[in-house]
Amino acid sequence: MTSDVIKKLNKIYAEALEEVGKGKLYAQRRVELEIKYLGRKGKLNDVFKEMAVLSDSARKEVGVLANKLKSDLKLQLGQAQLQNKKSATTITFDETIPGARPKIGSLHPITQFLERIMAVFSTLGFEIVEDREVETTVYNFDKLNIAFDHPARDMWDTFYIKIKNKKEKIKNKEESSLVLRTHTSPVQIRAMEKRRPPVRLVVPGRVYRHEATDASHETNFYQLEGLVIDRNISVANMIYVLHTVLKQLFGDKVKIRIRPSFFPFVEPGHEVDMSCIICEQKGCSVCSGTGWLEMLGAGMVHPVVLKNMKVDPDKYSGFAFGMGVDRLIMLYHGINDIRLSYSGDLRFLKQF
Repeated sequence: MTSDVIKKLNKIYAEALEEVGKGKLYAQRRVELEIKYLGRKGKLNDVFKEMAVLSDSARKEVGVLANKLKSDLKLQLGQAQLQNKKSATTITFDETIPGARPKIGSLHPITQFLERIMAVFSTLGFEIVEDREVETTVYNFDKLNIAFDHPARDMWDTFYIKIKNKKEKIKNKEESSLVLRTHTSPVQIRAMEKRRPPVRLVVPGRVYRHEATDASHETNFYQLEGLVIDRNISVANMIYVLHTVLKQLFGDKVKIRIRPSFFPFVEPGHEVDMSCIICEQKGCSVCSGTGWLEMLGAGMVHPVVLKNMKVDPDKYSGFAFGMGVDRLIMLYHGINDIRLSYSGDLRFLKQF
């Protein structure tokens, strides 16, 4: 009888060890095994009940063995769980697992829209030209028929740049000043120093104005300037080009109209309006109920400006135009604040 009880104890112990060695021993699994083998209704306690029929000496022998097996099993369970915790915290690296995808930026919405516009002009045979943002007042104003005492010069409150250590003294200090360009038109003059008609140029770039910042005005923004010079260029050519470009950007239903206006570097000058794409000319808050949106300024290049380009106004004529890229973007995407483009706010930029 004693040997049968001992065999049964050893069998239960071996069975428990086998279960402990199977797989990883997490905390929940350890509790399950403790209840199964060491609990009040566990297998080892069932054996203790059989000891009642044994003699005193036999009961003592079996009790010592049972307690030893019980202690050993508790130790085995604890060590197995501890070993599992250590292996779980071991850092391993599997080079075959794909890495975390790095965050990749995208082109700024202004850059995206500039590329879109320039692609349209490229199909019309225009050459893309870029130049400096820090300009002399000679190119920014004087060569564009905006003399120092011309009233139109007051339209631009300008950021002037202080020049230190001048090597030469210039009589007219105003003409020698450096300025953050107020428009992209100076690039026309510089470009024509290396080119002869016929030319078709489009000039994208950033310009600067000392303006009060609000939802529709910024101290720096982007313009797109255009210039066409050839024989027998007329206002009809200008209307065709601008209408084609606006239809490419905003759809075939777009209509345009021109109104007389004044710009010192063109004669005659025009404001170019586009039919409102929001209300389809029915009248809304965007177009102030008129059905038209003011889009850009344009006109035939002034003879004085042609002469400053070393172009004979008796042989050649041309037209020029300038559009505010930021406002075109606002209309195209339905943006209500020009400052958002320069805020650096990822919530805004990620939409493009």
